[in-house]
Amino acid sequence: MASFGGTNIFGTAVSMVTADNPREKQLNAYFGLSGLESLDGGLRGRFTQVTGLLYGVSPVGLASAESLFRSFNDGVARALVDTLGITWTSVRLDFFQPQGRVRRSPSGMLFRAYKARFLHLE
Repeated sequence: MASFGGTNIFGTAVSMVTADNPREKQLNAYFGLSGLESLDGGLRGRFTQVTGLLYGVSPVGLASAESLFRSFNDGVARALVDTLGITWTSVRLDFFQPQGRVRRSPSGMLFRAYKARFLHLE
């Protein structure tokens, strides 16, 4: 089960995709010499894109789920466990964005889709 800082904030129908940022590099050219010199500057972190549905039995319950997610946007790096069970250390919530209108299921549960992005610092 996915979690951030040991707390499941992701709701249901969660999808997570982690991608590497391009590596830092420096290209050098020298007068009189053919070709280029490439110096590797190291990895510049990763991003995990998350989509899912937050839910609640009432408007207050849904607002509480969204508020809990937002509370982690405090600049503190935590462990992120993705949907494959992989633990990523030193990850920070970059943004959280609810999507569209609130929907009601036949059972009366309220749902709203969201997008979020996490920045891996290591």
